[in-house]
Amino acid sequence: MKDRPVDIDLMLDELNLPLAAERWQEIQNSPELADYTPQQLFREILEPQYIETMNNRYIANLRLSRLIDKGACIENLVTSGKRRYNDAVVQQLLTFRFAEDRLNVGIYGVTEAGKSYFMSAFCNEACRRNYRCMYVDYCDLLDELLALSRRDDLDRYRKRLRYYSRIQLLFIDDFAISRYSEDGIKILYHLIKTRTDLKTSTMFTSQYAPSEWGKHLSDEEGCYGKLDGIRRRLTTGYTVHIERL
Repeated sequence: MKDRPVDIDLMLDELNLPLAAERWQEIQNSPELADYTPQQLFREILEPQYIETMNNRYIANLRLSRLIDKGACIENLVTSGKRRYNDAVVQQLLTFRFAEDRLNVGIYGVTEAGKSYFMSAFCNEACRRNYRCMYVDYCDLLDELLALSRRDDLDRYRKRLRYYSRIQLLFIDDFAISRYSEDGIKILYHLIKTRTDLKTSTMFTSQYAPSEWGKHLSDEEGCYGKLDGIRRRLTTGYTVHIERL
């Protein structure tokens, strides 16, 4: 029994838990040690290490997400004097069950309604909750994949398409903002279909209702079937309407 504190010190050191070791040193030399229940003592030792680990993980997730507006907060996503949300839906989304249920989220509103801020806030929170996320602009995404598909190295294109398909939560800003040729729509269809097959979730913003996507995504006749497939898959889930007041 005499050597037990030393054993704990060594174990924490070997496990590379310096904050937990530091907290244990403070507690074992304190007269308060006898006041802790076993559960309280366990929590007291591990909590500083846990907090630091989660903070570091959040910072790493945020960096990998490519999110630009890192200051966007979910606390601001409530109806106010500037904009109105369908608050009941927003509250449901804040549980992140949509990600666990592999559903998508469409955010609609006019220009400057706050769609990008809304999605940035969710991406920020998703990083905090340790989801693998990426925030991308619609045109940047398709332009990158189109450029890769037109090169001789198809393996690189397919690898990149698989990469985007496997992102647990993909955030696409300004969906349908530009028209693309049949090649671009084929890539978009393949991406959305693969994400559906892999059961990954997509959150996207758009100025246009799904019923209008046909004329905004592409005006080429050969795309009609793919456009319908994109719309059907991407709108499986939740809808958020943001109204600027």
